[in-house]
Amino acid sequence: MKRLLLALVLVVAGGVMLLGPQLRSAFASTEVHITLGPAELHPTQQALAFMLDEPADEALEKAKQTKLWATYYHMPTVRPSWTSVSAKPLLGRNGSAVSPPLSTEDWCDAAMQGSIWVDNGKDEPTAYMFLDSRGPEQVVCDKYFGELSTRIKSATRRARFVEFHHPNACDVRVIPLMAFRTIAVDRDKIKMGTVMYVPKLRGKTFWNAGEFLTHDGYVIASDTGGAIEGNHIDMFVADAAVDPFPDLVKSNPRHTFEAFFVDKTHPAAIALKDAADELCKDADGPGRKRRANPV
Repeated sequence: MKRLLLALVLVVAGGVMLLGPQLRSAFASTEVHITLGPAELHPTQQALAFMLDEPADEALEKAKQTKLWATYYHMPTVRPSWTSVSAKPLLGRNGSAVSPPLSTEDWCDAAMQGSIWVDNGKDEPTAYMFLDSRGPEQVVCDKYFGELSTRIKSATRRARFVEFHHPNACDVRVIPLMAFRTIAVDRDKIKMGTVMYVPKLRGKTFWNAGEFLTHDGYVIASDTGGAIEGNHIDMFVADAAVDPFPDLVKSNPRHTFEAFFVDKTHPAAIALKDAADELCKDADGPGRKRRANPV
């Protein structure tokens, strides 16, 4: 039996030796292509990349809706005004100065935009963000604000600010600033943290952080300002020179568009909350526990 097995092994080995070159030659030109589809992004990454799925028709049918009109806001960079007698600093919550003195125009720009960089030309620019309009009247900005209501003009005179250092303001905000996601709203009309879906915004392309993106239509109400009233929203953009949605954002209350309130249990709303947490994961700030051992 052992001799028979040994003979079979020798026959097989001999066949491999004789046919091996022919087999290698036969398969040498054979190519095997394996195509793998792109891996689906995690919902948090989809939110960060403006790739959230469109809401189902039945979800929109059930959702509360409203009409909005929009403007843009950004973070201008200004220089301190040390020599002007009319210059005033931005005030903090306790009424004390939190910034160097600014010219009247720059102070009013800060009150209108809600966020501003102050660059003294020596150190890194310092960022300030609108807190509320509960302070004392300080600067009259009426001539810069045209036909805005008396209430809005009064609110800007009382604007108060806080200094922040995180790029997305995670150190002073529960929900970070996110360009093309964050909208400033009238808190009497829209609750902070509300996610909204704007059908006309979906599919619009824009330039942000060095790349072209296509908007998925979702925005989040996470800011306010002295000039925001009623159904007016202000969309935060990265650059003053950017006008990505000219047929939607017309800065005119007569040009409204439809927006839907997204339920907080909807996957898109959850993904946006997780995206905000991701942006602020390494930051201490409001609503986030201080890390015991920061890395």
